[in-house]
Amino acid sequence: MGKEKKLTFIIVPNGTEKTKRFSVGSGALKVGVVLASAIGLVFVFLVYEFLHQQYHGYELLKAKKLVVEQDNQLMDFANKIHTLQTRLESLQQFDMKIRILANIQSPASKEENTYSIGGPTIDTGGYPVPLSGVSKGMLIKKIKMDIDELLSKTGLEERSLQEVYENILDKKDLLLATPSLWPTHGFISSGFGYRINPITGGKEFHEGIDIATQLGNHVVAPSNAIVSFAGPDDGYGLAIILDHGYGITTLYGHLSKIDVKVGELVKRGQVIGNIGDTGFSTGPHLHYQVMINGIPINPMKYLVLNVP
Repeated sequence: MGKEKKLTFIIVPNGTEKTKRFSVGSGALKVGVVLASAIGLVFVFLVYEFLHQQYHGYELLKAKKLVVEQDNQLMDFANKIHTLQTRLESLQQFDMKIRILANIQSPASKEENTYSIGGPTIDTGGYPVPLSGVSKGMLIKKIKMDIDELLSKTGLEERSLQEVYENILDKKDLLLATPSLWPTHGFISSGFGYRINPITGGKEFHEGIDIATQLGNHVVAPSNAIVSFAGPDDGYGLAIILDHGYGITTLYGHLSKIDVKVGELVKRGQVIGNIGDTGFSTGPHLHYQVMINGIPINPMKYLVLNVP
């Protein structure tokens, strides 16, 4: 066996200190290099593992934070759905109040008016939804059911409000067509019903009311209408007939002047003629008559209480 080779290391210090030298065998040197390399690799691995764990921990924390935010958003969404449900219920109550005030019947189908879609009940502890104690799966199921229910209720309420709107529009037109305005100033000289005819002296049914007033006073339309007749009419002298729609017509007799023509659209309060004494009359007055589907009706049922 040959003699082991040695390596000599010389350390030259600064100043006056002596030079130092030491020798290391080649075998020991190899062991040292291997050991140093192993320690270096272990250090590098530990540093890598540390950094990897730090990154993994950061990502995990970020993911947990995102999950918490999503859960909170989900619960907030559920609570907002409840707020919409509450507002829709208030709208439904308002719908019913309008129906009562406008004398509009409730939706024909009670089944439609239940505003429900069925299905199982999911217990989330009630609203507002708690931030804990409710599984995400259960919450998602409830949100889905609530959205379906909201869509069902919204569709029904939309149809209900459309019905109310159309009904009110119809009532508005009917109100505009109702002859509620006094056609002239004066006092009632003869009412609706049986009376003694002032010309013939015989008993007759008076189909309107006579409003005594000054010759030449204006006669106005008591509501919106279309002129269906304007001209001489036997015993009524110069007369006008207005068609208000809904089967409602009004007649104005004994006029001295006519200011409208057949087919003309007149508005409530518009002057249509003047008080006269034409036809079978004992003095200046207006014969005012209301008919529904051709049947005479007491005009006092529609006129305001106070004579203008």
